[in-house]
This record gives sequence, structure tokens and C-alpha cells, in this order.
Amino acid sequence: MIIKNKKTRLIVLFILMIFPIPAVLEIGMDWIYRDVCFPHISLNGENYAGLSRQDAQNQLENEIADAYGNGMIFYYQDQIFQIPLENIGIQIDTEKSVENLFAYGRGENLWENLIRRIYLLGGKADFQNVLSYSDRLIADDQWQDMSQLETSSRNFSYEFDGEDFQSAAAETGEIIDQEKLKSAIEENLISLKNEPVAIELAEQDPAVTQDDGEKTLSEAKNLLEKQVVLQYDSSSWKVDREDLGKWIKFLPVMNNKEYELALEPNVEQIEDYLVSLVPQINAEPVNAQLEFDEDESKIKVFALSQNGIKLDTEKSAEKIGEEIFQEENYTSGGNDKNSVKDNIENDDYAKNEKDIENDTENENKAENKDEQDEISIKLIVDTVEPELTTGNIDDMGITSLLATGESNFSGSSTSRRHNITVGASKFNGILVGTGEEFSFNEILGDVGAQEGYLPEWVIKQGETVAEYGGGLCQVSTTAFRAAVSAGMEVTERKNHAYAVSYYNPQGTDATIYPPHPDLVFINNTPAYLLIQTRIGGNKLYFDFYGTDDGRQVDLEGPAIYEYGEGGAMKTWWKQTVQDKDGNVFLEDTFYSDYKSPSLYPHADPLE
Repeated sequence: MIIKNKKTRLIVLFILMIFPIPAVLEIGMDWIYRDVCFPHISLNGENYAGLSRQDAQNQLENEIADAYGNGMIFYYQDQIFQIPLENIGIQIDTEKSVENLFAYGRGENLWENLIRRIYLLGGKADFQNVLSYSDRLIADDQWQDMSQLETSSRNFSYEFDGEDFQSAAAETGEIIDQEKLKSAIEENLISLKNEPVAIELAEQDPAVTQDDGEKTLSEAKNLLEKQVVLQYDSSSWKVDREDLGKWIKFLPVMNNKEYELALEPNVEQIEDYLVSLVPQINAEPVNAQLEFDEDESKIKVFALSQNGIKLDTEKSAEKIGEEIFQEENYTSGGNDKNSVKDNIENDDYAKNEKDIENDTENENKAENKDEQDEISIKLIVDTVEPELTTGNIDDMGITSLLATGESNFSGSSTSRRHNITVGASKFNGILVGTGEEFSFNEILGDVGAQEGYLPEWVIKQGETVAEYGGGLCQVSTTAFRAAVSAGMEVTERKNHAYAVSYYNPQGTDATIYPPHPDLVFINNTPAYLLIQTRIGGNKLYFDFYGTDDGRQVDLEGPAIYEYGEGGAMKTWWKQTVQDKDGNVFLEDTFYSDYKSPSLYPHADPLE
């Protein structure tokens, strides 16, 4: 301890001259224990005397590791939860815990220091750990496991059964008593012991135990009488009673320091309903269509881009909730609107001229009320711009025709031609960024009747069978030929099981069957790659547009290097790509091994 005040130093010196023992304690202990703990200092019952700050902290950290190396054990009945110490929101603050040891007898109060040092001559000062706290008592993942012990309370409410609202009784729940859990954890950590912690459950009372005079129920029934109409452009959809009932939920709110039920929109249910409208509203954007003008040697636009439309289900659901749940929509009833008409038709109703005049006026009011009971809401849609517009073609580097893949499907059946047309359309207008991967199956998506495909022959599991989408390999083969011709790096490709006449010359085909085999290549050009497909007569074309980086693509083959029995054969097709300086940066050979067609009999005849 260093005394800086001059007056205080003189007083201390005088006292030390009179009292030699305090002088020894003051000067001697500071000199002997200058950078270490005083004698008889302990933490959690363990001796820390003579340890430096770093050694003391190391010892404490080792003791923590020994005590909690396997985490802390929590239990409820026969269920055990073992949680690592780092996932518990209460921790031992090793720095502050060690600092407490060094602060004992070294404070600002001289007399207090003297008393404590005298006490250490024969007594022992034992300290406990200092704790630090975080927001969560237990980390989320572990708490999720433990919270399965809980049963949530249930507020009194109403539930819609498809026709009307039925009362749902309140129920008491059980939740983990976090205060007791926290105290047990603190008790363990403060004294550095690791005893299993019992989890105790406490009752959780519902916030609402009964409805207030059925006022809220009456309001909900008023809403149920409304006719909600959703609108977009020239289309409209009337929401039926059953769906509208699902959109109404009851929520506890605080009013005058007490909870009561209030009406709230069930946004999740509204969103679910809107999802069903998506196919009727959404329209995919259409990229600009290009063609290569050979006479002018440049790209021209022959079809303009079109914006798409996308229903914003989240914002629309919020808007619907806000407009339906306005106070004027549920504070007045809607059940008596036909009562005037019923009275007019009642034979026992005594009519006179004045009565008829009143009845006519009331009937008109009833008809006006029908109009008032309709809530029209315009849905929110977003405009989706296409990736390739008339204005950004040059910015994307799409200036040249890089390559064209071609295949001939002469002799194909009507259903096979249909599938080729449907499949090829999936790839028209596809953009692949520089360095990005093109996956044929990923773009193709699902293949089935709902996607517009017809049954046709495919090679599958040792047979030639009829399946939806037969003929799509004509599309993948054409894409493969374009990719190789453009000098793309093909990373996945597989030949057909046997040689198929549609894919002559053999060795240049690519079979696909989601998810594998697939056709995959990487756009290794310096700009975007635009893929366009077209059909002319019996031929399918894949046109690859992009930036001409001066590369030279040389193709050798395809060639047959081995024949087998029954039409079996092996082929190769070599691709060599040089940069504008003549340096080879890509070289690949595509080998194909075709079996005999006789090994793949037609299993099921097509009708």
C-alpha cells in the first residue's frame, strides 16, 4: 500500500514509532507479499497464500475445469440433462474472484487494513467466487430440451369449428421455476461444487379465465357476417365463411390492469389462404429474346422483355388484417338485415299505406346494408423485372453468339416431340453468371403430368420403360453439344446405356434423370452466358450468347475406338480450348461406353 498524502504519511510515521507491531505489519507484509496473496487467504476452501495474480487465476481456472469438465447435471424425476458450463448463463468471473483475494488488507482505509492484517496472523480469510450473468439462464438449444417438461397454460378463448365459435375453457399450466433454478446454480458456482440441480415446476395461471360478458364473441360473430372480397386487377375472390372464421383469433390484452380477450387477425391463416391464389396471380418475368444477325455480325433483340408479377402474401395478409379488423366492422351486428323483408312477407303483418311506405324505406336500407357488409380489399403485388432487359444487354456483356448446339429428332413420336418442346422451353432465357455452375436438372425441375409432360420411352434400371418426360435427353444432349462447342468446363456428364439413333453422331450425347445423372458445366467466360432454345422443323437448337474473349475451341472426333457384340461400342470426343494468346487452358476427353440395346428390352408397350 502506498500513502501519497504528506500529512497522512507523517501521522503514520508517528504511529509506527509508537507502535512497532503495526509498523512491522504495514511495512513488512507489503515488502514480503508485494506481488502475491497474503498468508491464510483461501478461495472455496483452497489455499491461495503466496500466489501471484496469474498463478491464482490459473489455479482457479483449473479448479473450475476439474469441477465442471463434464458440465452441470440437471434432473427432473427420471429425466437427466447434462449441460456444458459455457451454455449456462451464470459464470464464475475469475478475474474479479482473484481480485477479491488481493484486495483483502490492501484497501484505502488504513485502520481497516491494519485490523485485517492482524487478523491474518492467526485467522483465515476464505472467499467465494464472484459470478457474472448473461441474458439467458440456459442456452437456447438446451433450454428447448428442458422446456419440454413444461405444459403451457391455456387462456379462456373461442375456437372456430367451421360454422361457429365454440368456447374453450382455461387450463392451468406448469413451467420451470427459473428463480429456484437460478438459486441452485448460484449455490453450486459460488462455492465451486457441482451437485445435481433439481428442476422444479411451478403452476402457471392463465391470463384470461373467462370472457367479459361475451362482448368479444359478439364482435367476432359480427365480423363473420361480413363478405370479404379480395381483388387484383379484374379478378376477385370471395372469402367464404369457413375461411373467414379461421382468420379471426382471440388474444389476451391488458385493460385497466386486467386481461381480457380482444380480436386479432390470424395473419398466418390469411397467408395460407393467399398462397392458394399465387398460381392465379403470379406471372414469371420474360427475358428479352435475342438473335444473331449474321449479315451485321451482331446481336439484335427480336422479342422485348416483360415484367413479371408476384403476390406479396406477407404485406397483403397484413393489409387484409388491418382492413377487416377496423372497429366499425364488428361493433354493429349483421344478423338482422333480413328481418324487414321477412316481416313484409308475413301474412299476419297489418299493412296500411304508411306501413308500406315505411317497409319500402326499410327494405332499401337493408339492401344498402348488404353493400356495407362487403369489405373489398386490393391485394398487394410486386413487379418482378427480368434479368435480361432490352436496356441491360450490353452491360451484361452479351454481345456475341458463342456457340450453337444442334440435334435432330426426326422420327420421334408425337408425345416425344411434345416433351422436347416443353423441356426446351425451361432453358429459354436462362442466364448463367461468370464462374457460376449450370445444372440441367436444377433448372429442369420436376418432371410429371402436372408439368405438362406425356409418357414416352426412357432407359431405366436395365429396361426401356414408358415414363413422363421421355425424350428430355434430346434437350440435355443439345445443351451438352453447345457447352462443349463454347469451350465450357463440363464437370458432370454421362452417356446413354446404349447408342440411340436420335443422338448421332454417337459420343456426343448426355443422359439425365433427376437428381442424377445430371449435366453440369461452369461458365468460364468473363461475362454472363445467355441460353436460348429454338426448334426448327425436326431440329432442336441451343444458342449460347455472351462475350467473345478470343478463345479458340478445337474439337476432335467423335470417334469409335472399340466395337462390341450386338451394337455395343466405345467412343471418345476431345475438347481443347486455347485463350487469345494460344495458351491451352482447358483440355478434356469425353469417353462413352455403350452396351448392346438387346440388354435393355422394352418393358411396357405405350398405348
